[in-house]
Amino acid sequence: MSKPSGQPRISDLRGTRVLALLPPGREAEGLVTHLIRIGCLPRLEWPIPEKLPDDIDVAIIPVDSDARSAIRVLIANLTDLSPPIIALVGYEDPSTLQLVLELRSAAVIERPVKPFGLLTNLKISRDIWKRRRKALERLAAAEQRQSALSMVDIAKTLLCKVRNMDMSQTHRYLQKTAMDGRIPIEVAAEQVIAEITAEAAATRPLPDMPD
Repeated sequence: MSKPSGQPRISDLRGTRVLALLPPGREAEGLVTHLIRIGCLPRLEWPIPEKLPDDIDVAIIPVDSDARSAIRVLIANLTDLSPPIIALVGYEDPSTLQLVLELRSAAVIERPVKPFGLLTNLKISRDIWKRRRKALERLAAAEQRQSALSMVDIAKTLLCKVRNMDMSQTHRYLQKTAMDGRIPIEVAAEQVIAEITAEAAATRPLPDMPD
């Protein structure tokens, strides 16, 4: 009988590049051992860097009182495309919880780290990051479409006013320009805008020179 799709599986995380920001010691060694057993590719680094590297999939960051200043520097350099962060906490107090929130942690693991908790939170953090990245890609695509539509609308308006076309004629004109040049219609619109703008600049009368 197959496992439910929502249940975390070790195979889901095989090859995941995990950066563990921990000082050398038993905790770091134990975490690396757990990650290797899961099938991840762990990497230890200390002290906490100012910026997360690009070649990782997940970062595990301890939220300790003696590392708070370094964490705040790291927080300042986080972006929407930064890899997901798993916060490693030993105890809960208001300042710790605040840092966890500021880190935009995808998951939280309590000390001492337990293998199943690590597996579950790695899966959760990866899934959250994938959904966030897809949402950002959809947003960027929507903004690009909106920008293209705006350029087309501007070109149509100029064609109406300068070339005395009606709206249906402007659309057919842009379509033909795009097909003849084998270019997207928004590129054709940009060309029309540039052409009409250049014509307007060329026909603008020069200012009178002083005597």
